[in-house]
Amino acid sequence: MQIPENIAFIIARLESAGYEAYAVGGCVRDRLLGCEPKDWDVCTSAEPESVKAAFPDVRILDTGIKHGTVTLLMGGGVEVTTFRVDGEYKDSRRPESVSFTASLRADLARRDLTINAMAYSPRAGLIDPFGGRRDLAEGVIRTVGRPEERFGEDALRILRALRFSVTLGFDIEPETEAAMLALRHTLGRISAERVRAELVKALTEGRVEPQFMRLREVVAEIIPELRPCFDFEQRTIHHCRDVYAHSLAAVDNCTSSEPTVKMALLLHDIMKPAMYKFKNGSAHFKGHPAAGAKKAAEIMRRLKFDNKSVALAEKLVRFHDVRLKGGLPQILKLTRLVGDDDMPRLFAVMRADTLAQSEYKRAEKLALIDAGEADFRYAVGHDLCRGLSGLAIGGADAAELGFAGRQIGAVLHFCLNAVMNGKIKNERAALLDCAEKLKARWADAENAGK
Repeated sequence: MQIPENIAFIIARLESAGYEAYAVGGCVRDRLLGCEPKDWDVCTSAEPESVKAAFPDVRILDTGIKHGTVTLLMGGGVEVTTFRVDGEYKDSRRPESVSFTASLRADLARRDLTINAMAYSPRAGLIDPFGGRRDLAEGVIRTVGRPEERFGEDALRILRALRFSVTLGFDIEPETEAAMLALRHTLGRISAERVRAELVKALTEGRVEPQFMRLREVVAEIIPELRPCFDFEQRTIHHCRDVYAHSLAAVDNCTSSEPTVKMALLLHDIMKPAMYKFKNGSAHFKGHPAAGAKKAAEIMRRLKFDNKSVALAEKLVRFHDVRLKGGLPQILKLTRLVGDDDMPRLFAVMRADTLAQSEYKRAEKLALIDAGEADFRYAVGHDLCRGLSGLAIGGADAAELGFAGRQIGAVLHFCLNAVMNGKIKNERAALLDCAEKLKARWADAENAGK
């Protein structure tokens, strides 16, 4: 197994000082899968002060000294952690204490999944006491030891198991899956930030079906608002899946890997069950985008997404169901509401939503989305007016014509709509003339009312 030069150097230096040292965890897993690890971690029998003594020529940070971790600032920063065993878990999250050990096997035994409980050094080769390499080859997610114990110690491991099954495309071993379902109620003890991190990784790094379907009760434990979507048949020619299954298919059909776009797709139809009405032989969900936008924002705030992400997801859900009819005027109006930066994201949401629907008029719908995106690119490329900021006249011009207060905004919006509908050109003279005519019309109406 190839390892980076800085990792080989750290391991060799610690071994020359009389200690054991290994690359450990996710980096070993990724390397065995043929992937480039994002981070390399080292574990060692040396305690933190001994690690520091072995590297007098390297700057070291006490990043987790209480738990035996120091960071060597070489090659971007490498965490080096002393072999350790965990004390008793009382809150389904953290051990009450941590103690150092001289045993690598004991250190690996406290880890969550077999595929994350392997170590490697050039001298000793692969250390795999729990069958992680076998599970990688067979595509299986399995806990180290009894799953009830592993998940009982740390409930976050339930979401980690779900996330790894999604991102790696692995099946979950039956006993592990049963324990995840049995202990899903303990997820309420996990911080929203940690829940969000695992959810985002699952949504953006793999295909959520079938695991989000198979373990939907685990998903509903962190987003209970999704539960009414389970098995809710849409009873319309436009759909071939229930609301929840459709939402998962939309997530998987999206080409964007942005977390906010993926979250918007997961939640875009979340209010359909509440807005359902059956009329004239078909289901109707009038108002579900606006209601869904509000609910999506509530959920994302609860999961501690930042305000910018919440606002974007709310916008994408609100406008995801706009029926594109073709033509530049509609795209200009939609762009005014959505904004230049977010229109490509909205098109990605619309396309993924459509691909998750039935085949009824699918090609026609996709063609309208493609045409709308082309119109948007044309509008941006030719700097067509898409909002008040692009209008050839402004508030000062309206004031000079005698408009005041709310009248200024009203006349500018009137001119903007005229431009976007193609009735007049976005030219100063034409807009001033339009404003003058509107002023005269208002005056006539006022006189007629006297």
